[in-house]
Amino acid sequence: MNREQRKRITQNLTNLKERLVDLDPIIDKLIENDVFTLSDRSRIEQVTPCTTQRKFNEFVQLLLASPEPSCYQVFLDALTEERHHYMVERLQNTSRRNFDASGAASGAYGYGGNVDQITSAMTRVLNDFGGKLTKELSETYEKRRQADKEELEQKMEEKLQSFKKDWDEDRKNMLKMNDHAISNLLGSVEKLKRSNEEYEKLMEKYDHLKQKQKEMREKETERWQRLSQSNMENIQLKTTNDGLKGEVKELKEKVRQLEDENRELRDKDRQSQVDLEHLVVENKTLIAELDEKERERAALKQEVELAYGRIHEVVTFQREKSDMEDATYKSALEKQSEKLNEIYEVVNTLTARERVRAAPRAIYIGGNTLTKSKTKLQNN
Repeated sequence: MNREQRKRITQNLTNLKERLVDLDPIIDKLIENDVFTLSDRSRIEQVTPCTTQRKFNEFVQLLLASPEPSCYQVFLDALTEERHHYMVERLQNTSRRNFDASGAASGAYGYGGNVDQITSAMTRVLNDFGGKLTKELSETYEKRRQADKEELEQKMEEKLQSFKKDWDEDRKNMLKMNDHAISNLLGSVEKLKRSNEEYEKLMEKYDHLKQKQKEMREKETERWQRLSQSNMENIQLKTTNDGLKGEVKELKEKVRQLEDENRELRDKDRQSQVDLEHLVVENKTLIAELDEKERERAALKQEVELAYGRIHEVVTFQREKSDMEDATYKSALEKQSEKLNEIYEVVNTLTARERVRAAPRAIYIGGNTLTKSKTKLQNN
């Protein structure tokens, strides 16, 4: 970067600082074209305190100190890409106006200086060649120099007037552009504020949706777990159902068998009822026979007891009488008494047998017990 280009930048530092809020795209462009390095970026980012103004000051120092010849043109291209057309035009216009004015002024005074040098040189030449130059030639040359000087001053005044007129117009245009830029900037700031508000609202909505999505994922995971557990329970229930179906089938088979057995038992019960009726009739007949036998036994017992009483009286009489007779007759009586006792025991034994035969009879039909007994005991 040459002295003229540095002059253009330094004369617009205020405007550059106001508009170049975001330096990152411009720094990227300068790094891509080997004007800046990554260390230069780090140096700009690590200024203390880390404010926008300090970063801009460091950026301008590095830009003005860059030895790269294409530094200024790359900087203008970066401004154009970032749509800072006003700053590009301002840099170019500022350069042309300032340097034309300064060049015109320096040219005027420089030309006068050159005339003096030429005059002295010519004088030295004339002096060297023998002083042939006359006073009239000197006066003529002086008049010409004065005329040239007046002409240059007139041209300079015209250029100054033209520059002043152009400067007034440029100043008015710049003020208009500045006002338009300020209004655009205010609109951009307002849009930026609205964008920030919308961005915050969108972020809130995004966080809400993110939380809702998380809750839905948790619910879906819980639902999936419940479905898995329900499927496992359904499989177990299906297995249990299959087992129960088998058991029901077996129970149906058993019920069928029990129904068959029940039918058989009903048939047997009907047959048992018939047998029971026969047995009841038979039992009544046997009871009547037993009653008849009991009466006969009682009569026989009574006769035996009467006979035993008579025999006992005879034996007693004979014992009383035997006290006066011999021992042989006494022994015969004792033997006769023993035989009578044996006969009495036989009669008692027969009576006991008749009692056993008259014991109750039990009839078992279809698992039920029907008992009917009639026992008549007579004890004297």
